[in-house]
Amino acid sequence: MNQNFSFKRYLWLAKRQWYENAAIYKWGIVLMILAIALLFWLSSSWKTVDNPPLGQMETFSVVGIFFLYAYSAWFFESLSSKHKRMFYFSLPVSALERVAVAFTCVMVVLPFLLLSVFIVFDFIFVQLFNYIHGTSVQMFFRTVLPSVYGDGLFIIMLLSYLSYASIFTLGSLVFGKKGPIISIVFIIVFLLIVAWIWRFFSVYTDNPNFVIDFVKSHIFMYFLPVCWTMMYFVMKKKEA
Repeated sequence: MNQNFSFKRYLWLAKRQWYENAAIYKWGIVLMILAIALLFWLSSSWKTVDNPPLGQMETFSVVGIFFLYAYSAWFFESLSSKHKRMFYFSLPVSALERVAVAFTCVMVVLPFLLLSVFIVFDFIFVQLFNYIHGTSVQMFFRTVLPSVYGDGLFIIMLLSYLSYASIFTLGSLVFGKKGPIISIVFIIVFLLIVAWIWRFFSVYTDNPNFVIDFVKSHIFMYFLPVCWTMMYFVMKKKEA
């Protein structure tokens, strides 16, 4: 297959991927809306004005991790089926175009949907909360995030989510149905190694925090390109 990228073939494959899985995307959006609404409603019953209101941080974290995990782990699930795999690789597109479609869905479309749904519900629930309690709570991304949790945390959260999604997507491509479990084990092991390194340097150096600072600032620069480059070569090998 010609490995030169064709934008026309890329669009064709993206449309086919959407049409074949439209029901999963639509139900996923519905579940995302229900999950955010439920978490906002539950957290608003015990949050106070002195604490982060409406559980915005918790809601964004929990829903984001779950749906990025679910969609990215599911994306290449069809490759675990021999019948679907043979049909999928018979399509007249290159490995680069297939990976480009996966990147668009997992790294662009899904985060955009998640942020859009969250911002809409954040706005609605903040207005209701203020009206009922007579407060002046602000939306999460407008005031609460930079003033309470510190500048740059949103970028770190988003990059970490995208890194985890990349790992899950790679795992689903390489290991099929076992991919999500293997990906979770890898992430846990990685976090344990980071914690051990931090503990080691906390004993022998005066600045142990540089390990955590390095992970927050630089690890995403390695995870993201490495995962998607590996996906390209794995996909190319499967075509051979």
